[in-house]
Amino acid sequence: MKKVLITGGAGAIGMHLARRLLHDGYFIYIADNYIRSERDASVLALFDHPNCEEIQIDLCDESQYVNLPLDIEYLYHLAALNGTQNFYNIPFTVIENSTLPSIYLLKRYRDSRLKRFIYAGSSEGYASTVSKFDWPVPTDETVPLCIDDPTNVRWSYAISKVHGEIACVSAAHEFGIDMTVVRYHNVYGTRMGDKHIIPDFIERANRGVYELYGFEDTRSFIYVTDAVEATIACANSFETINEIVNIGGKEEITMLELGNKIMQILGHNEDIVCYPSPKGSVKRRAPDLTKLENLTGFTSNISIEEGLNIILESQG
Repeated sequence: MKKVLITGGAGAIGMHLARRLLHDGYFIYIADNYIRSERDASVLALFDHPNCEEIQIDLCDESQYVNLPLDIEYLYHLAALNGTQNFYNIPFTVIENSTLPSIYLLKRYRDSRLKRFIYAGSSEGYASTVSKFDWPVPTDETVPLCIDDPTNVRWSYAISKVHGEIACVSAAHEFGIDMTVVRYHNVYGTRMGDKHIIPDFIERANRGVYELYGFEDTRSFIYVTDAVEATIACANSFETINEIVNIGGKEEITMLELGNKIMQILGHNEDIVCYPSPKGSVKRRAPDLTKLENLTGFTSNISIEEGLNIILESQG
């Protein structure tokens, strides 16, 4: 039985990934400190499975790494401190929780039997390049990584993800670790918390507050189960060894279009009050998925309307 470690395994992507791998017959270790996730019924149901083991750990404390098993074959490193509001409110904590674990994990498994280190990168790493230098959108993996204003704490998460990508590439070069960076673009779904635009807008709309910031900005969303399928496809492909691969959706929409879709599903007819973006917000973001499709054959299956309906139905 293949053994897998998922850091951040109780999180929005990690829980769905664990569920999918358990279904495929893997033994799963879930490492989490629940700083962003909840030890809720969905996660507890995973721990009831005989092939799933929980490891409560602070990945920022290297002394605790003796509790991580060495006999794993795949490591999905998803743990980080995400959430746009967190970038502004607790930026140092974001950097700490999104950089130290990557370094410590690569050191821990440098001489192990690990077959693949899969790192959760982010489109935030090149957001400034698109804004500052008018880089083409949809954007492929050759885009330079850039932070246009180091004094804006909004980039605390972005620079952490750049750091993680470079750490993985460097570990592959120095230690011979086979790695794959999956660069996520606006993954959404159930259990995303309240620090992302979709759950945040839904929560406010349910209170009768119909406000939207950055209404002209565009994004390309991918539903979490599609993101999981793409991630597993990358982990299992020899073609993606030591490669950086975009994962995201094909449909680029404005935030106002997104808000209107949510309002329509909710059955609300009120007008949305529109505000400009916060400083540093990216005007356009959409991935070029050619590399993902060529190397793995993966294409997404769930439309934005289908995904939004799943989320709203899960809320009753």
